Amino acid sequence: MIQLSKILCPTDYSDSSDKAVRYAIEFARRVNAHVRFLHIQEPEGIVRKTGVEESISDNFKSMLHTAKKQGLHADMKIVTGVPPDAIIKHAHEWFADLIIMGSHGRTGLMRILMGSVAEAVFRSAAVPVLLVKQDAVDKAIPG
Repeated sequence: MIQLSKILCPTDYSDSSDKAVRYAIEFARRVNAHVRFLHIQEPEGIVRKTGVEESISDNFKSMLHTAKKQGLHADMKIVTGVPPDAIIKHAHEWFADLIIMGSHGRTGLMRILMGSVAEAVFRSAAVPVLLVKQDAVDKAIPG
């Protein structure tokens, strides 16, 4: 039997990430799991944090607070590091059973030039990774 008691959901507060967050909240509710939302600050990003990023962070905290009031077992952790490495390391150290994260769906040249955090995590994580495509969430988890 597959046991899903700890779900890790990395977030960068982007639209793609927010859809994965909503998916993780609903998924965790259905399997009665604890979900940990992980935000990774890259080292140079700490110094250059803007007001926009702070307000997005406040919006996320509000969404998390609401979900917790509705019974979700969840917490939030902020770490500093290179995103794929930090996600994989934290999943290992926290003993996550599953990683749920957004995928921007880049293909071809854009993926080669920009790289893909989701792809790097998918290829290297020791636990299953569920990638939520940006346009797929509206149909996610049928009732």
